[in-house]
Amino acid sequence: MNGPLASVRVLDLSRLLPGPACTWYLQGLGAAVDRVEVPGAGDFTRHVPPYVDGVGSYFAALSRGKRSLALDLRKPAAAGVIRRLLPHYDVLVEGFKPGVMEQMGLDPNALVADFKGLVVARISGYGQTGPWRDRPGHDVNYVGITGALSLGHADGSPLPVQVADLAGAMAAAMGIAAALFDAQRTGNGRVLDVSLAEAALSFVASQVTGFSTEGREPAPAGEVLTGGIPLYGTYRCADGKWLTVGALEPKFQAALASAAGSLGRPELEAVFLTRTRDTWVDLLADACTGEVLGMGEIAAHPHLAARGAVERLGGTTWVRPPFADAPVPGAIPGVGEHTEQVLTEAGFDPAERAALRAAGVFG
Repeated sequence: MNGPLASVRVLDLSRLLPGPACTWYLQGLGAAVDRVEVPGAGDFTRHVPPYVDGVGSYFAALSRGKRSLALDLRKPAAAGVIRRLLPHYDVLVEGFKPGVMEQMGLDPNALVADFKGLVVARISGYGQTGPWRDRPGHDVNYVGITGALSLGHADGSPLPVQVADLAGAMAAAMGIAAALFDAQRTGNGRVLDVSLAEAALSFVASQVTGFSTEGREPAPAGEVLTGGIPLYGTYRCADGKWLTVGALEPKFQAALASAAGSLGRPELEAVFLTRTRDTWVDLLADACTGEVLGMGEIAAHPHLAARGAVERLGGTTWVRPPFADAPVPGAIPGVGEHTEQVLTEAGFDPAERAALRAAGVFG
């Protein structure tokens, strides 16, 4: 693969969304990623609709071109397999509850001490320490304690994307890249403690500082960037599609006023209903406006297509990692498709592989 991480190999023990998204970003920078999955069913997201060729889209979108090993990490012999594999990797990503790695005999601090330059990224809901470290959670729970939900809809309904999961994935990928740079200089690896809740909290750092200074709570859907002013928001157009407006600066307001007239909310709502969305996008190119695209429109958008941000393959639209010239990923791996190949590369002979299979480590 091409990219700044082209020589980096990543072993991904995580499941669901945050860890696999983190290694998807790393893959977009050129790293080679091998995933460890539960034998048989594989990662849970393989079975979450909608499906692509019978595989859940959450899994498919983030796993093309990665290799899959089927290992039952509950088996005592599995820890030995991981340790045999680690000399061939630069990064280990895990997303278990705090303490699980230690219970499996894979204490990350010991691994960093034993394998020179290894970077271990630990991704968990609330981090490895603190009173909530063992508390179960999902994205909406993590986002809830950041205050972000108080900024949006008046009813407090959650955001439409997995903010904490993806914020944590990006934070982990950034931390890994920095740790790899440091390991190259010093020869020392490190353990990264990535909290999904704290990653999401970083997205509202400015709001936390601002509202705490003013000593007030935000008005739901009533602040400058959350629906409180008519110059920043979305408007329905004549064809039922929606237009985004972000005319905060005077020059954008002037461009908007020249085409739409008054800048009041009722007036803007009325005028935008007189023409189609795409007509307004063309007319207001200098007024900081854009489309609210439907999912089916994304692949055909001229800018996204020109940038290579998306590709059409097999009747499906695929999003590429957000880096220029990110390598084109390969096929969606089957559960354990590459187990024999990866273990052979790591020096496991046929007798050893047969013994592990007999012990149920491969399922």
